[in-house]
Amino acid sequence: MKPQTAISLPLITVDSWDHPFDERALYQIEPILPAFIAARRWFRSKARAIQCIGIEDTIHLGDAHSCVLILRLQYADEGCEHYVLPLSIAQHVESDELLAEAAAPDGDHRLIYGALSDPQFRLALLDAVRCQAKFEGRNGDMVACRTSAFQEGCGESAPQIESFVSRAEQSNTSIIYRDRYIFKLFRKIEPGVNPDVEIGTFLTHQGFEYTPAVLGTLEYRSKGGDSVVEYAAGILQEFVPNQGDAWKYTLESLSGFFERALARGEQAPPVEQHPLDLMNEDLPPHTSELLGEYADSARLLGRRTAGMHAALSDANGGPDFAPDPFSHEDAEALYQEMLGQADITFELLRRKQAVLENGVAESARALLGFEHRVTDRFSALRDRKIDAFRIRYHGDYHLGQVLYTGSDFMIIDFEGEPARPLAHRRRKTLAMRDVAGMIRSFQYAAFAALFGQVTGVPTHPGNASAVESWAGYWTAWISAAYLRAYFDEAGARPFVPPDAAQRKLLFDAFLLQKALYEVAYELNNRPDWVRIPLRGILSLVS
Repeated sequence: MKPQTAISLPLITVDSWDHPFDERALYQIEPILPAFIAARRWFRSKARAIQCIGIEDTIHLGDAHSCVLILRLQYADEGCEHYVLPLSIAQHVESDELLAEAAAPDGDHRLIYGALSDPQFRLALLDAVRCQAKFEGRNGDMVACRTSAFQEGCGESAPQIESFVSRAEQSNTSIIYRDRYIFKLFRKIEPGVNPDVEIGTFLTHQGFEYTPAVLGTLEYRSKGGDSVVEYAAGILQEFVPNQGDAWKYTLESLSGFFERALARGEQAPPVEQHPLDLMNEDLPPHTSELLGEYADSARLLGRRTAGMHAALSDANGGPDFAPDPFSHEDAEALYQEMLGQADITFELLRRKQAVLENGVAESARALLGFEHRVTDRFSALRDRKIDAFRIRYHGDYHLGQVLYTGSDFMIIDFEGEPARPLAHRRRKTLAMRDVAGMIRSFQYAAFAALFGQVTGVPTHPGNASAVESWAGYWTAWISAAYLRAYFDEAGARPFVPPDAAQRKLLFDAFLLQKALYEVAYELNNRPDWVRIPLRGILSLVS
């Protein structure tokens, strides 16, 4: 019997439904993988052309009708990456990851699809961690481990938990097990220690309450000769009931702010103080009224950020976590990193400024004229001693990486910026990098009102000037509230420079670096949005 599908799928033949993923079937599957992988939202390298995909290993998690493929993607630029692709086969299925149609000699037809759509496969993943199972493949093993924080035991009495695939992930895929667990499957895998697993496990052992506890891991161990190469393939954490991420919560709060602010019928009063100076001032009563409860939320998030950095700077954390002094060599390396980002961004801005329109083009020209001021800010890092310690950090810190529970915040996803090599994401650096990342996120949220992202804010051109002025006003005072709470909570801990001038130097440099990265990203993806990071940079250097 042939299954009914709304799309035409490649057809492969199998010898038996008892062993559908045998060598013959895999040989037929390999050629159809490039088009399938390129269309997946979790595929990270969409700008690269896939030359071919090889199946390096196949691991069955108990059931012959499901398997995990370890794929090697070879690109036209001669680079390569490894991905994890679980597959299942069934007669009837609802999935947005249909790969192929399979036919057997008996005339029966079935569908091959992404196995995370299969409830039994999702349960098998959870059971694997619960029972610390090991599954042998052709060239390696899939090994599941649990931590001491996982309270359920292995056995036949294990509960059959309902599950579904979250649509919130992009570069990875998460499974929600009712309101108890969340399992994140890493799609792109790299040899070495994954910082999401490493930092999450460390914070769990530290007793840090504001990140979900790590309950277990899934790892692929490739066997090549006498050596074993380890790849993190997944992480199981406790599920934290929440109302969405802090980005969503912030946009909802901004709706009320703009309603109150725009009702005044005037431009926002200018705020000219540096954020690290403004944080020392108390909120004026009328400003507190405009900001509403979100000012308290920003303060709470500041305290949670400082608490995270304090937990990550434990001197007894071993060589991977114990703080290290910020040396002259570290300053030189950071300067070169920032200068490299500036070179990339300014070159791209020069090439693309002709396609920018109106005020955005004017801001782009202004920034190009200030290129030397940007690089001068970076070079100051080499000229001044920084009295702070390098620590492990979040690495991709913004409002989308924080869950809002309704009364508090939970920090998630310590994988770091996906585009950076794994080794780079595990390096210690100055905590101010995370702080600057959140300040940039505040500005993005406020200025998203110009692009219809904030409910109730008119987007017609005649309204843009007022919206932009109030967005800047909100960003300034919310950033000040966040920073004051952060530094109050951090106190005299070694990851914070005691000198105010050093703090300002680092803060501005990391803000500039992040905004330069955002300019390059927006030029390549959302040219209209480039006005947001351009404004942020110009406010610092003009």
